[in-house]
Formats: sequence, C-alpha cells, structure tokens
Amino acid sequence: MGGTEQRSLRGWIGTVSRTVSGCAPKAPLPIVIAALLLVHAAQPARAAPGKEPLYGPYPATVLRVIDGDTVELGVALWPGLVQRIRLRLDGVNTPEKRGAPLCEKIEAAKATKFTRSFLNRATVVWVSGVRLGKYAGRVLGKIAVNGKDLGQALLAAGLARPYHGGKRRAWCG
Repeated sequence: MGGTEQRSLRGWIGTVSRTVSGCAPKAPLPIVIAALLLVHAAQPARAAPGKEPLYGPYPATVLRVIDGDTVELGVALWPGLVQRIRLRLDGVNTPEKRGAPLCEKIEAAKATKFTRSFLNRATVVWVSGVRLGKYAGRVLGKIAVNGKDLGQALLAAGLARPYHGGKRRAWCG
C-alpha cells in the first residue's frame, strides 16, 4: 500500500474511531470495520433494467387485504426485524375498487373477498420474487400459502388476468 493510500486509510479509521467513540455501547474498531464491510458486501449489485435482483422467500403475516392484488404485510426480514410493506402481486391484475365503473367495482369486491379468504387460512404466508415496481415505493412479488400461489389461484378462479405492464384492458363490456 502506498503512502497516500495508508494516510487515507488511517484518516478514515480515525474518523470511524472518533464516530464510534461517541456512540454507546462502544464497539472495538475492528468489529465496526468488519460490520461495515459485511453491510457493503450484502448490498445487491446494480442490475440492468429488467434484470433486477429478486428477494425472498420471507415469512410474513397479513396485516390487511387492500384489494384483490394488493396486501399489506409484516415481513420478517431478520429475527426481530419486521418490515411493513404493501405488496402488489406480480404478474396478475384484478379489477379496481376505486374510480371504476360499477360493474368493475362488483368484480373487485369478489377478488378482494377471494384474496381475504385465501390468506385467512394461514398464520404465516411466504413472500418471494420481491422487487421494486416502476412507481416509487411500490413493491411487487408473489404470496404463497401452504405452497399455493395467490396470483395463480386468482387466475384459476377467473378473478384476475395476467399482467406484465402496459395498458390494462377494461373489465366491463
């Protein structure tokens, strides 16, 4: 390591040391550095558009069913770490409850009831294939109960359509 690199590393370690010394509880510097390196190594690599990394499976509890294809969940990411998210089912679309014609709202109520019934049978659901959607904060993924995929069950029941982006077809008429 050259002189400049050593001074730079010493400066960075000194900064970390001063920062750590102001924190409680105090951690030995090698542990702090190891933790920072592990956190950095655990970050997913940037993927090309359309090639985002998929996360999961994670156990989750259902907090509420928003509509046929969107569920609010408490996802257990790590022991003692539960993330509250709204997950939209990836690959399917159900009728909309809001701002839609009455016939679509009726179909939306059926899809929502189906989703609620499907999820009420389980104390733990499994979330997989999780990725960010195209809208800020939207999370897409799959939900399974006892190995059965909710999206596939909605499609089989005729309450959803396959959806992979683009313009959605009208549900009525």
